[in-house]
Amino acid sequence: MRKTMVAIGVVGIMALTAATAFAWGPGMGRGFGPGVGPGMAGANLSAEQVAQIQKIQGDRYAELAPVRTELVTKRTELRNLFREPTLDQAKIAAKQKELTALQAQMQEKALATRTAVAEILTPEQRAQMPAYGPGMGRGGKGMGFGPRW
Repeated sequence: MRKTMVAIGVVGIMALTAATAFAWGPGMGRGFGPGVGPGMAGANLSAEQVAQIQKIQGDRYAELAPVRTELVTKRTELRNLFREPTLDQAKIAAKQKELTALQAQMQEKALATRTAVAEILTPEQRAQMPAYGPGMGRGGKGMGFGPRW
């Protein structure tokens, strides 16, 4: 009887562990990435408009992937400069300028994306958009980690 209870307990623990592992795997879930966010819901978009917006956002998201990677690299390099025993202000300032240039590049692309999306919308739909407008970010269904709902 005791062996049976231990076996049932082990199987139960394995099932819970497996369920947790599968719940957080990659897949089409809520996450960061291109998507039509909650601000677009009130605009009453047609299926064609949604497809066009998703294409624009997807293209820009892919186009900026190397910039985002470089941004992470530069941030890490800046962090490492602050960890050195003696701080070199010239190197730190130069690295910060590189970061600022990359951020400006991303902002320019974000503005271009926002403008391209706005051109797809009718004047009535644009009037319904929130002040920050459509763009990349959280809120749409995209590749990510998390529950798939």
